[in-house]
Amino acid sequence: MDINNSDFTVLIVDDVDANVLLLKLLLTKAGYKTLTAYNGKDALEIIKKNSPDLVLLDIMMPVMDGHEVAAQLREMPERRDMPIIFLSALNSPDDIVKGFKFGAADYVSKPFNKDELLIRVNHQLSLVSAKRIISRQNDELQRTIIGRDKLYSVIAHDLRSPIGSIRMVMNALVLNIPKETLDEDMYELLIMGNRLTEESFVLLDNLLKWTKSQTGRLNTVFQDNVEILPLIRGEVELSEVVAELKNIRIKLNGDTSAKVRIDQDMIKTVVGSEC
Repeated sequence: MDINNSDFTVLIVDDVDANVLLLKLLLTKAGYKTLTAYNGKDALEIIKKNSPDLVLLDIMMPVMDGHEVAAQLREMPERRDMPIIFLSALNSPDDIVKGFKFGAADYVSKPFNKDELLIRVNHQLSLVSAKRIISRQNDELQRTIIGRDKLYSVIAHDLRSPIGSIRMVMNALVLNIPKETLDEDMYELLIMGNRLTEESFVLLDNLLKWTKSQTGRLNTVFQDNVEILPLIRGEVELSEVVAELKNIRIKLNGDTSAKVRIDQDMIKTVVGSEC
């Protein structure tokens, strides 16, 4: 991944002046911004104030060694993901493993090869850049989802009432206007309009419930000792009017006196949508 080196700051931490100067010259020439510290305590203060993008950290230092710096850095919630490249003459397998246990993202042994070091720095900062891009895109996606849900909620909520009124009017017209008083084409249009109104109302109702469920506003309220059969029978009877217009016959089988603990509104929604 290509990055703009000048967008990133590297903190160099080493107790040897010559090492700090060499690293600063190397990184500055590559285009990076640099900060410097000569012991672990100063490094932590710089990190708190400036929040560099990457830390090149020596292990053997006075006041506070590199391992302790890394340990304290991992305890800072806002800094724990900051990548650390340990740069040390301690290059035995045990030392390297210990460095990774303290949270190192990479490990470079002294004396280092400048090309290798620059590649490793670039690699870690490329990962930093990728994570930031993903984070920004995720934030944008969340804002888009929130905006979409609000839009859906407004559409469904504001249209539900007038569509519900039109629905009742269309049902009344279909049930009370004799078929023989209209020509065949007009009656078919009336039936079609009633069907489309029913479908639109169900669509808006489902959209409103879905939006509430997505935004955590669809609350479940349980009631105890609810007789399930009368509840279902009532919903079936309400649906029979619409079903009759569609030449659908609803038949309810079963007889029970069972009482259950349910959310009645949820059950009505499920049964009504199935009918």
